[in-house]
Amino acid sequence: MGNTGFTINPKLYDFLKWIALTVLPAVATLIIGLGETLNWSGAPAIAGVVTLVDMFLGAILGKSSSNFKDQATMGDLVISQDQAGVPTGMRIVATKDTPIFTAGSHVLLNVKREQQMT
Repeated sequence: MGNTGFTINPKLYDFLKWIALTVLPAVATLIIGLGETLNWSGAPAIAGVVTLVDMFLGAILGKSSSNFKDQATMGDLVISQDQAGVPTGMRIVATKDTPIFTAGSHVLLNVKREQQMT
């Protein structure tokens, strides 16, 4: 696989995305609300810092996501099946250099390997 630069581990990415999209905006809003209610003059500055950290985190996440999408793929996955429709095997049939899908299209698969039944 080609290395296109900085990417974040998917589990860490999901956690940081939750922080950036949910937690930090809520914290900034809470600070502004409390500042208004309690006449706290420092509230806008603190909320501004929280918002700046949130924007920075969003930029990092966006770059990681872009780099992840640009990584080379192994190819297209084909699952073989017998006459009864039972899957019999899998193989990669094309690479990124010879795609089967048209330009601009994509397929997202979540594949989970399970233990073979005997």
